[in-house]
Amino acid sequence: MSRIPEFKDVKEMAEFWDTHSSADYWKEMEESDDTFTRPTLKPLSIRIEQSMFRKVKSLARKKGLTYNAYIRLLLAEGLERDMREVK
Repeated sequence: MSRIPEFKDVKEMAEFWDTHSSADYWKEMEESDDTFTRPTLKPLSIRIEQSMFRKVKSLARKKGLTYNAYIRLLLAEGLERDMREVK
């Protein structure tokens, strides 16, 4: 019988794994057959002011991201927000 509880939602699961080590449950885990594919990225060139670029790099570093990933994150968040406003 598994000592890993059944979770009612992702929040409950996250709280459990935040306070427990997966190493303690290693023998109870099953291998996943999930596959992850990276989305195809379209190269894009934009010109921004040097001061803005420094800010982007600084904030990206604080978040543990590359500046490219951080710009994609900002763009995705902005698009989602604008799409909700348009509806």
